[in-house]
Amino acid sequence: MAQSMMANPLCDLTRVEDYLEVIYDLIQTKGYARAVDIGERLGVKTPSVTGMIQKLDGMGLVVYERYRGLTLTDKGEKMAKFTQRKHVLISKFLRLLGIEEKTANEDAEGIEHHVHKETLNRIERFVEFANDHPNWFETFENC
Repeated sequence: MAQSMMANPLCDLTRVEDYLEVIYDLIQTKGYARAVDIGERLGVKTPSVTGMIQKLDGMGLVVYERYRGLTLTDKGEKMAKFTQRKHVLISKFLRLLGIEEKTANEDAEGIEHHVHKETLNRIERFVEFANDHPNWFETFENC
């Protein structure tokens, strides 16, 4: 099969993480997640959301009952929390560098799917260091 016709596993993982993160956030804030709400957050039409929810159900990441809603499985919740953690850490890191909040969140959204766990651990250590040493930025800016 030609390369262009094959599914891109990284693209699929990115979509899976995006959906799980939104589903988790909706459940935390509203108590439930509906396809229409997921679609609004992701800018995707409801039939596409329904198809992805069915795929996530097949992957064992959500439990989907038509007309009843959906919940995250333990595996799905763990993956959603980890994706959210990556986003928050990367956004904090970018904010520490002086990036405006909106831009930091937009950039974090793309980076979170492609960051290596080792890199994430170093970012976490740096964010902790920067929080413990608030004058670090002044020194950095004067270099």
